[in-house]
Amino acid sequence: MWELDRSLLSMIEKEIPTQETTEFPLPLAEDWDNILRKADKAADVIDRHLDFESKLQGRELRPNTLCPEQKISLVSDLGVV
Repeated sequence: MWELDRSLLSMIEKEIPTQETTEFPLPLAEDWDNILRKADKAADVIDRHLDFESKLQGRELRPNTLCPEQKISLVSDLGVV
């Protein structure tokens, strides 16, 4: 996996660290709070969408059991986040 990562990153001309991180705790992304906030909002949108559709159909739904129209609606809702 490391070799694949290295080859892909070398294609886009990024520096690749040659040694593994030994410091703990591991460093986080600089905008970690922003990434986490967006992920929480996306998960909330998905949960609300599936809950709404489940109530309409009277059964528990999962993202892969949605019809095409429901999937488009879910994706457009996620685009707002």
